[in-house]
Amino acid sequence: MSNDISQLAPGKTLRLEVPQVLANDSKQRVFEIRIPEHYKPDDSIPLLVWFSPGNGSNSISSIPPIVDKTKFLLVAIPYPDNQLPRVAIEANTIDNFWDYEKPMLDYVKYMIPNIDPNIKIAAGFSSGAHLVGSGLDRNWIGFTDFFTVYILHEGGGSPSNTYQGAKSTHKILVTYGLQNNSYGQVVVVNMKKSGIVPDVIKLTNTGHTMSQESIDAIRRWVNVL
Repeated sequence: MSNDISQLAPGKTLRLEVPQVLANDSKQRVFEIRIPEHYKPDDSIPLLVWFSPGNGSNSISSIPPIVDKTKFLLVAIPYPDNQLPRVAIEANTIDNFWDYEKPMLDYVKYMIPNIDPNIKIAAGFSSGAHLVGSGLDRNWIGFTDFFTVYILHEGGGSPSNTYQGAKSTHKILVTYGLQNNSYGQVVVVNMKKSGIVPDVIKLTNTGHTMSQESIDAIRRWVNVL
């Protein structure tokens, strides 16, 4: 565990703990970041914050290669007490997730102030997509006014399904497989009802999984941002 900014060496993965001074409670917040090989302190660096499926993960190893890892700053943010976003949505407690997670992102911004203002991606698969969808829906401070790009793969449910935090300047991608009854189709319908027109990629040979087909499709989309 290291909170030393001097450890920001290209290609290095750091396991960080948010100092209590940056949090409003006594909860432990441990997460990982990976510095890209092409990192230079004086250059802007694109960002990918990943929200994992299931109960979440704070490990960089959980992030699929949907971006060029030699260029992007990678951040893996966990869920409070390993809870499921879908259950929290049903229980109307999903805002607690961002209360827990925001100090981690704030710490990243403090440690690495040269994040590219134009390419700041919040992405998730399944549970992670529900988390991203909820952030857009609930218009969380530090989420919709920070990230510029949102990727929701095989999920994206939210409390009201109105995505009121989505802005015209945001780029939104929804991907889902055609080998299952994907909730992603419902997300697209609900977004369009709210006046949001996301980019949509339908994956012919994918079910509820982060398949190679989905990785390749998302990466192609990211490469032209």
